[in-house]
Amino acid sequence: TVMKGCDKVCSYCIVPFTRGREVSKPPEVVLQEVQGLVAAGVREVTLLGQNVNAYGKDLDLGVDFADLLEMLDKVPGLVRLRFVTSHPADADERMLSCFGRLRTVAPYLHLPLQAGSDKVLALMRRGYTASEYLEKVALARRYCPDIALSSDIIVGFPGETREDFEETLRMIEEVRFDTLYAFKYSPRPHTRAAAMEDTCPASEKARRLLEVQALQDRIGAERLARFVGREEEVLVEGPSRMARTRGVHVQWMGRTATNHVVNFTARSALEPGQVVKVRVLQALRHSLAGEAL
Repeated sequence: TVMKGCDKVCSYCIVPFTRGREVSKPPEVVLQEVQGLVAAGVREVTLLGQNVNAYGKDLDLGVDFADLLEMLDKVPGLVRLRFVTSHPADADERMLSCFGRLRTVAPYLHLPLQAGSDKVLALMRRGYTASEYLEKVALARRYCPDIALSSDIIVGFPGETREDFEETLRMIEEVRFDTLYAFKYSPRPHTRAAAMEDTCPASEKARRLLEVQALQDRIGAERLARFVGREEEVLVEGPSRMARTRGVHVQWMGRTATNHVVNFTARSALEPGQVVKVRVLQALRHSLAGEAL
C-alpha cells in the first residue's frame, strides 16, 4: 500500500468517509519495501491505493506517481510493476507514458469509467466527461498499443435513463475493455447519492447489468483471441486447478504481462516466480491455454 484515502468525494462512494483524506507513504519507504520484497524473491509488485495515481500530492515533496514508478523501475530483480486503482482525472500523460518507457511497468491499466453518459458522470461527481476518458485511453494506447484495459461500470444510478445507459453501452463498445466489472447501483450511507431518488427499478437494474455483461463477454472473447499463436512471457503462479485436483504437475497457471491468466503444459516442474515463454494455443472464455517453450 503506497497511499490510503481519497479526496475525490464521488457522490456514490463511501471511501472518503471510511478511509479519510489521501495520505501517501514517503517514497523512500516505498522503495525500501519494494527492495525488501525483491530480495525475498518477489518478482511482481502491485502498488495499492484507493486513488493510487494521486500519490504524492499530500507530501509537498514535488514527487508524483510517475516519479515513484521511475524510481521503482530501477530496482534490480524486479520483473513487473502493477498498480490499482487509478482515477481518470489523475491519469496524466506523464503517468500514461510510463507504460511505454519503463521496463517494469506492466501493460495493464485498471481505469474505472462508471458510466458513459456525461449527465450521469456529472451526477456521480466523477470529474471528467466521456470524451476526456476516451482521450486518456487513446494516450495509453499511443504509448503502449497492446495495453490491456479493465474498468468498472455502475448501472441504474439515480437519474440514469435508458438513453443514458445506451451511451454507456456505446462507450464500452468503443473502448473495448479486456475486462469489465459491472455492478448494480445501491446506496451507501452518508453519500450524496443516498439522498437522490432511486429512479431505476431493481428489475431494470438487473436487465441492464445482464446487457453490460453480455456485451463485455463478446468483446472480451474478441480481445483474448488476439493472443492465439503468439508467444508470451508468463510469470508462473503455481500448478493449475487441473493439476491440483488430479495431482499431476504437468499443467501450470500464470499471468501474462497484460494480466491474462494462462493455463499451460510444461515438460518439467516449475516454481512460482519463474518467467517462462508460452505459446498460446487457445483462447477460452476468460483465460488462455498454451504450452511452455
